[in-house]
Amino acid sequence: MTGRENILRLLSGEKPAWMPCSINVGQWFNHHRKFNKLPDELRDATCHADVLRALGCDVFIRMPSGVRAKSEGFEPHHETQQGELGPRHITTLDTPHGKLQSIHEDQTAMTSSYSVEDFVKEWGRDRKAYLWALERTAYHWHKPAFETSDAQAGDDGVPLCSLPCSPLKKMHSDLGLDHTCLFVLDHPDDAKLICDLYWERVMVALREVALDPRIHAVCIEDNVDTPFYPPGIIEEYWVPYLRQLTDLMHAHRKRVFVHACGHLKQLKPAFLEANIDGLDGMPHPPLGDWTADDSRSMPERFIYDGGFSAHEQVTMNDDEVERFYDGFFTDLKGHTRMVFAAACQTAITTKWDRIKQVVRIARDHGGRRESPQRTQRAQRRGMDDG
Repeated sequence: MTGRENILRLLSGEKPAWMPCSINVGQWFNHHRKFNKLPDELRDATCHADVLRALGCDVFIRMPSGVRAKSEGFEPHHETQQGELGPRHITTLDTPHGKLQSIHEDQTAMTSSYSVEDFVKEWGRDRKAYLWALERTAYHWHKPAFETSDAQAGDDGVPLCSLPCSPLKKMHSDLGLDHTCLFVLDHPDDAKLICDLYWERVMVALREVALDPRIHAVCIEDNVDTPFYPPGIIEEYWVPYLRQLTDLMHAHRKRVFVHACGHLKQLKPAFLEANIDGLDGMPHPPLGDWTADDSRSMPERFIYDGGFSAHEQVTMNDDEVERFYDGFFTDLKGHTRMVFAAACQTAITTKWDRIKQVVRIARDHGGRRESPQRTQRAQRRGMDDG
């Protein structure tokens, strides 16, 4: 059985022959490649999937689906300047109602980026310009991008196809995280209008994605976390749109994940109402608050995707890591609907030997592709049960 076939078994609701192990090392790989610090084992790696293959992992990571935005009737102006920490990317939208500008700056040393300036600064001043641009932004599906992802995964796995963010995350991106939380309280009708306008356009492309039988799982590119998706807001500005997506994808036998890398326990009712199939990169204690019992309390089809957080990546020594995972997999006894993955990235300071150690531990507990039978250690921990 190939890695792809095993993941498809998991996605279809069957018990996998082994626990898929697919650690998100994309940022780590890009950082070390940029600074010529890749280990010898990765000298021929050209993409994220190659790193997973070198580790003996399966491939079930967020990969491009090809859904892209396109401006209609206007052309955004893009400019790059040198910022304090790296290249600064400035996007300007000239509209009949005024100019909007956003700025993002790369942190070269950290292989990351952050927002310096959001499109919307003052809603009373920017409202007409922002809605004008939103109404003239369409979304389409560029199939070759997905086909590249599918080819990179090959027989080793299945692309977890990244989709555009939810309407609530769209407001986070364009209005700012703090501003959005206040905005939906001060302007609930306009917040709903933004969500409806944006999602109506995104759904055009998502209906195309749903019809393609080569796609098996999709992931909404949010960063769900209770402080910025609090109860009361998530029910109004997130759940209805996610439920529309899950209804569409389930009708075409596709699974829906959401990238969620924060504190999640309070949001369990929203996840149930949205009818999602799993959370991608979910952190466990002490960095997160989602436990094995939380996963067991979800519907039977729910897939636990996580297990390797910064706590194990950089703060523990080797012996502590071994002891931690003895307890971690004991707590997961009988829970076979799991992908062992990073929660939610692999820190760029993580040692290559630590990554290999944790992959080995996960394989010891959950089985290996080369020998789908559970190891004696996994049998002892009860991973075969259920």
